[in-house]
Amino acid sequence: MLRIGEVAKQFNISNRTLRYWEEMGILNSSRTENNYRFYDSQNAARIKYIVLLRKLKMPIADIEQIFIIADHNVAIDALSRHLKNLKHEAAFNSLLVALIELLVQRISGPGSLEQVFFHLEQHTAAIDSAEKSMPQNLSSERIMIMSAKKLENVRFVRLPAMTIASYRAESDNPEMDCFKVTNKFIFENNLHKWAGFRHFGFNNPNPSENNPIYGYEHRIAIPEDLDVPAPLTKMHIDSALYASIPTSMSEIGDRFQQLYEWLQSNDEYEADVNFRWLEECIDFETFIAAFENPAIHQQLDILAPVKRKNY
Repeated sequence: MLRIGEVAKQFNISNRTLRYWEEMGILNSSRTENNYRFYDSQNAARIKYIVLLRKLKMPIADIEQIFIIADHNVAIDALSRHLKNLKHEAAFNSLLVALIELLVQRISGPGSLEQVFFHLEQHTAAIDSAEKSMPQNLSSERIMIMSAKKLENVRFVRLPAMTIASYRAESDNPEMDCFKVTNKFIFENNLHKWAGFRHFGFNNPNPSENNPIYGYEHRIAIPEDLDVPAPLTKMHIDSALYASIPTSMSEIGDRFQQLYEWLQSNDEYEADVNFRWLEECIDFETFIAAFENPAIHQQLDILAPVKRKNY
């Protein structure tokens, strides 16, 4: 039997990702009297297999189907489909290698920057044709993987000062406990239709190996004159600058780590410890509909508080 923290450390994955896999029905954990979460040998082995499939760059949706349906033929179909996509990508990359080698040969020696782009433009049709021949899902995934590695899609957003309604829960599943309370408040006041509506969440406190009961907090932007009943709390938060990237629930742990590593190596910005990392629910109605229908895509934005470095 392994604690969730031991499993996360052994396989270099986040506690949040493990909890997501449990919610999707891929994993099962057990709890002791002191409420520590453990994985038995069967589930620990399953985690190892999931990690192996992720190392093969298999899409998480296919991995989920393999373990949820638990059928030999589903696994074969998923692997065969992934193999076909990898071959398409390999062919595309081979074409790029050949074109770039030819381009380097033609522009070597004296010349101008205009000549570089002139020769590059001659091969645009070949590149476009090869990319169009790729399956749409592969093309999108290839772009996503490349941008995730370099995090070229990081954007900076400044959240305004806001009046918010806040609720925090500590339990085995504090995210859902928060939704039970805040959803009632949101729908009673029709806040999800309000132009200024924003929905944030964050771990409070962060789960750890020595703290099996962790907390989660929701913060809902509200009109300043709105009454907030208990157990919610009305408060005001200051404006702050954030670095933001999108994520799905299936990849949220990985994306948090990527944004953290990007920030650690950034030359211009550093973490602003006066504010919390946030998860923002972008499409609230679609997000909560996914609780009843797991096939619905749940999107969040991860927001890391930042400030310019002092040079």
